[in-house]
Amino acid sequence: MRHWKKYAAAAALAALLLGLLAPASGAAEDVYLMAVNDRVLVQETTVDNIPRAVGGVLYVPYIMLSYPATGIDLGVSALYSATKRTVLVTDGQRAVTFDLQAGSAQDLNGAPVPARAMVRNSTVFLPIDWLCEYFGSIACTRTRTQYGTLIRVSSPSAALSDREFVDAADNLLSSSLQRYQASVGSSGGGGENGPAPSEEPLVSDPPSGAELYLALRWGAEAEDCARLLENWGLRGLFLFSPEEARAQDGLVRRLVGAGHTVGLALSGEDVPACLEEAEEGRAALAAAARYNALAASADGLDRAGRKELAQAGYALWTPTVLGRDYSSGKALAEGLNARRVNYVEMSCGSGGAAFLRAALNAMEEEQCQIYLPTAPALSPE
Repeated sequence: MRHWKKYAAAAALAALLLGLLAPASGAAEDVYLMAVNDRVLVQETTVDNIPRAVGGVLYVPYIMLSYPATGIDLGVSALYSATKRTVLVTDGQRAVTFDLQAGSAQDLNGAPVPARAMVRNSTVFLPIDWLCEYFGSIACTRTRTQYGTLIRVSSPSAALSDREFVDAADNLLSSSLQRYQASVGSSGGGGENGPAPSEEPLVSDPPSGAELYLALRWGAEAEDCARLLENWGLRGLFLFSPEEARAQDGLVRRLVGAGHTVGLALSGEDVPACLEEAEEGRAALAAAARYNALAASADGLDRAGRKELAQAGYALWTPTVLGRDYSSGKALAEGLNARRVNYVEMSCGSGGAAFLRAALNAMEEEQCQIYLPTAPALSPE
C-alpha cells in the first residue's frame, strides 16, 4: 500500500508539473519570461536563454543588457568579447568586467567585486539584482502572469508600469511561453526555471568575424557618419580637438543624445601639454552637453606618457587599424584580425561617409562584432 501511495503521489506531481507548462491550465509557474523596457523578448525565450534562479540569486542572459540584441538602450550595456572571454557591463562612467575563464569580476579600478557571471551552453548569465544595485539606473522586477513569471529589466525611459505592460503584452507573453515550450521539446531540457547554469568557463569558439571598437575623427561628414552608424544600430567614439568641440557644440549635443561616446583628440607632445588641452576640451564638452569626457587620444605621447595620462583619469584610445592605410572600406574589413580585438579609426572628412558605409557592409558580410568604445571599455583590465 505504501508503494502504491508513493507512485500515486509521484504521478500526481508529474501531472501537476506538466499542467504548469500548459497555458490553458493556469499560470506556468516554473517559466521565466523576459522583457526589456516595453519590449517582450519573444524570440530570445528558449530553454537555453531564460533567466535562472541559482542559490537564491537571479541570473539573466547578458543579451538583456545588450543594445545590439534588443535594440533598446538602457543606459547600462553588456559587451561580450569571445576573444577576451569577458563580459563588460558599463554605463559609460563605471564598469564591471566579468572574467569567464577566471570566474572572477572586478570594477574599473581593478578591485574585486562580490559577483560573478555563470555560463551554460555558451550563454553568459549575469546577476541582475546586484547589477541594478551597483549602477542604480536600471531595475529588475518580477511579475506573475498566467504564462509564467515575467522578468523585466527597465530604465526610467520605460513608458508603462509593470501591470500596464503585462496587460498590454498578453499575446506576446503567450507567444513567449509557446516559444519556450517548443525549445524544451527540441532540446530535451527542462526542470525548474530550466537547467541550472554550470560554473565552468566559457569554451565556445570565437566568432567567425573580427571584434572591433570604432572611432571617428571629426570632419565635415561627421553627422552623416553618425547617422550611418545609428541606422545600423551601432554607436562609435567621436574624437574632437578642444577647438572643434567649441565650434561644433550642436553636433556634440546630438552625438551625446544619440548615445555615442565623445572623446578628445589631444595634439600635445608631452603630458603637461596634453593635460592642459584635455581640461580645456572637457570644459567645452561640459558646456555644450553637460558631458564628462573621459576618453582621449594622444598621438604625440609615447607609451610612458600615455600611461601617465591614464593615471590622471583618462581612458586612452590607441588605434591598431587606420582607415587611411586602406584603399577602401571593404579592404579594411577584410584586413581585420579575427584573433584579437581591433581598434579601428576612420576619418569623417571628405568621402568619410562613403568609406564607412562600404566598411560596415563588408563587416556585416564578415560577421564582425562592433562594440561601443566607452571609457570603461578602453581602460586597461
